[in-house]
Amino acid sequence: MEKFEKIISVLKQREIVVLMHRPTRWGYVVDAVIPAAKVVVLKMPDISQHVNVAMRMFLDLTNRLEGDGYRVLIMPKNKMDGEQIDAFCDRILPFKSL
Repeated sequence: MEKFEKIISVLKQREIVVLMHRPTRWGYVVDAVIPAAKVVVLKMPDISQHVNVAMRMFLDLTNRLEGDGYRVLIMPKNKMDGEQIDAFCDRILPFKSL
């Protein structure tokens, strides 16, 4: 199972509503939104080609989301074991009830 799918699975097991591949009002599509916590989860973009353009777009997206009051969590590119996935998901829980 892909790392992102594992994270979403853990969040759903914790009864956290996750909306996948949601468009923003600026034309970007975010990987996952947890509306109850006002948290957006993003995959780190592949910047191997067109580094400057990809990073500018990614920073623009994160700045706009944060400007709208969302907390942006970026999923690390490296492998994550079950414990690291749980820790990543734990970062969302404190914001679920806000």
